[in-house]
Amino acid sequence: MKLNKTVLGLTMALIVSPSWGHGEHGTNTVWRSGNGTAVLSGNGECVLAKDFASLDGHSCHAVKVEEVAVIEAPIDELPVAEAPVITIVEKVEPAAAEIVYAVETHHNIVHFDSDSSALTMQAKLTLKEMIEASRNAWQILAVQVIGHADTSGETEYNMVLSEQRVATVANYIAARGLRSTSNFAQGEALPVIENGEENKAASRRAELKIKVQVKVMN
Repeated sequence: MKLNKTVLGLTMALIVSPSWGHGEHGTNTVWRSGNGTAVLSGNGECVLAKDFASLDGHSCHAVKVEEVAVIEAPIDELPVAEAPVITIVEKVEPAAAEIVYAVETHHNIVHFDSDSSALTMQAKLTLKEMIEASRNAWQILAVQVIGHADTSGETEYNMVLSEQRVATVANYIAARGLRSTSNFAQGEALPVIENGEENKAASRRAELKIKVQVKVMN
């Protein structure tokens, strides 16, 4: 076992003072310590202040030097200060969100009165909503307008009427910053059939389709 030793030392300040010995040699000046006790040589004799010659052991008061105890203690028994507990908190930065692009298609329909290509108030509100929605897109890929007519009247007339409806819608959205990329007139070729009969009010319509690309956080 490894031992840690602590040795205590004593330092004495020596002074020269006249003193009369009490032994056979009579009067002699000897070295004394600060508290007045005689300083002894290694042989236990007083040390003369004059010539440092050794006197016999009876020429001054004998001074007993106590042995200094050496304290030995095992290292593992010494008090050890407890190390402070340090908590390390690692800050984890969130991973950067990956941006991906998705394609969306917005589709809506506006209806017309019989034998008319004028936009109703409801039709204008529907088109405005479509325009606003497209402004939030990262990129507009395509804008398509498709016109229809019911089966009343002549086929050729209905084709012209559907073309007029297409033009009305395309001009309305263009005036508000959204230009169509393709226009189609279908005439009476695609009527709306419900319960085996044509719904003529539903057939008098124009479709607006907007294909956009949007940013999506993955």
